[in-house]
Amino acid sequence: MKAATLNKEEHSKIIDGGRPPMAVILDMISGMWVSRIIYLAAKLGIADLLSEGPKSSEELARATATDSQSLYRVLRALASFGIFIETSDHTFALNPMGEFLRTGPHTLRAFVLMMGEPWQMRTWEEVMYSVKTGKSAFEKANGAGIWEYFGKNREAGRIFDEAMISFSSMAINGVTTQYDFSSFRKIVDVGGGSGHLLAAILKANPQLKGILSDLPGVIEGAKSLITKEGVAQRCNFIAGDCLQSVPDGGDAYLLKHLIHLFQDEQAIAVLKNCRSVMAPKGKLLLIEMVIPRGNEPFYGKLLDVMMLLGPGGRDRTETEYGTLLSAAGFKLTRVISTESPVSIIESVPK
Repeated sequence: MKAATLNKEEHSKIIDGGRPPMAVILDMISGMWVSRIIYLAAKLGIADLLSEGPKSSEELARATATDSQSLYRVLRALASFGIFIETSDHTFALNPMGEFLRTGPHTLRAFVLMMGEPWQMRTWEEVMYSVKTGKSAFEKANGAGIWEYFGKNREAGRIFDEAMISFSSMAINGVTTQYDFSSFRKIVDVGGGSGHLLAAILKANPQLKGILSDLPGVIEGAKSLITKEGVAQRCNFIAGDCLQSVPDGGDAYLLKHLIHLFQDEQAIAVLKNCRSVMAPKGKLLLIEMVIPRGNEPFYGKLLDVMMLLGPGGRDRTETEYGTLLSAAGFKLTRVISTESPVSIIESVPK
């Protein structure tokens, strides 16, 4: 039955388990409010304080130098979304979702902080500009392109880098467990950033050597992380710009959350640079969110809008990735889903 033929009563039954459409859309348009108070809780370190056990809103207010009644109202609202739980009158504890607001590895606190920063809010205020022109809302709102802005505003750049590590951490286990790296001898991580994924792959595959390639300013941080993870003896570091060239010598090339930063022309240029140095039997692995068909919610659909507003890139469907890869001299062989929203897109030279 087509939606257009449903009467009012039938239409309400197919929305969110039977909730009235007005209630559903009110939740959606209030999403900014929820996002802002999650940001507030992360900024104040509420989850870290509650990791020691339940605390009253008065205790939390003293620890965060806030007004206890005002803080209580915020925590009560967050508890209604399952972030915290009010265990007794004005006393709160962590819920599983609240654990992701704690400081530390494998949480989303850094990503939450980035999403609430003023430069991020200014960008979203210019969403209409991007939709009308196809140009970067970030650049219009902040007076510079995203990478130039982070270069000039070191604190913003630091927050962004930590957020990307936080965001990427959810992909690492899925990649290392869902893909068999045992047949490779050397893997080149193009745009490898901090090195977290490459380090995890090397630790899980003792036979494997690695090359991490990224911009000069990024390499030093990666060296520190790779050394800390105990795999530096099997890893080389080569500074460079993937739009110009990529290192040779690998039988597998890994690009995580890189291609979606670019529009098709630049993306194809990066892929062609990989193709030019790959052996005939080499493999290319893209770690990206692959947008599914249909109307089901998927985080990659929202991330795609963020790519439009920010760096000007885009997230793609499997068909679109296949077309992109073909234009660069590759054949898409399979797409492997993981436990996270990202997939492993495997291709080989044509």
